[in-house]
Amino acid sequence: MRLLLIGALLCIGFAATALSVTAQDAPSHPTTPGFSREPVIYLDVQASTWRSRGRVSFGIVPFVRMKLTSAGFAVTQDPESPHDLTLTVDYREERGKPITISLSGTDITCVMELEHPRQGRLFYTKIHERPRYAELVTAPYVEVVEQFQTNPYFYFMGDLIRGRIDADLDTTGALIQAVDRQFYRERHPRAATPLDTLESPAETFPDLDLHFASSALENAVEELGRLKDPRAIELLKTLMFHAEPRTRLRAVLALGEFDAPILAPAMTRVVRADSDPDVRDAAATVLARYSKP
Repeated sequence: MRLLLIGALLCIGFAATALSVTAQDAPSHPTTPGFSREPVIYLDVQASTWRSRGRVSFGIVPFVRMKLTSAGFAVTQDPESPHDLTLTVDYREERGKPITISLSGTDITCVMELEHPRQGRLFYTKIHERPRYAELVTAPYVEVVEQFQTNPYFYFMGDLIRGRIDADLDTTGALIQAVDRQFYRERHPRAATPLDTLESPAETFPDLDLHFASSALENAVEELGRLKDPRAIELLKTLMFHAEPRTRLRAVLALGEFDAPILAPAMTRVVRADSDPDVRDAAATVLARYSKP
């Protein structure tokens, strides 16, 4: 069912007119530091694929627009239109490993660069995703596109740019802030408004950010563990008590990447009280490492 849902969404190309974007959950930014008003971003997207007909099925342009708009930015794709910043996106789908005689995987590489005309590069990230060939079933393209959409540097792209522009955060600092904001939104969902009762594309198509939210959060927590940035420790400690066991497990594993025996009391609490045996076992393993001489 999950593959059918995602496959159906891919087939329609995620047309821009089919996505209803609101800024209800985005923070209010009357002005952005360094700008007299909210900056306008010129979006320049180049997309290519090795697949038949040379058409990219994934709607990279509407998705990027949606993320920028949701973060509170105005977006134009007209290079002659007045704008303050330029976001260049180079999205490439390349042929991956052969799976059968007639079927190959697809590797996705996406480079995103935000530039200011005088200050130069403000934001840069490079994402590379390939299918998990050992686990493939019938839809390698659907799988790799889902991995791309749940990659934290793509899923939280709008928040990462917002953190860089508003608070001069580096990419890791902005990712920590983005995860913290998502966790806050989970605990404080937006109240329904009369507009929510109107017919919209959301009546037919799911809210794609919500659809990928859990997986993107889990991937972001795992990435914070890989980065081992001390600024993430307090947030990861909080996420050890998240409602979802999978997120709790990843938070425990991420904290296990830090050499921080000071975390022992929190790990002990998890071992004693968590309802999920996998989470308890992971915390016990981390505790055992702390006790080694």
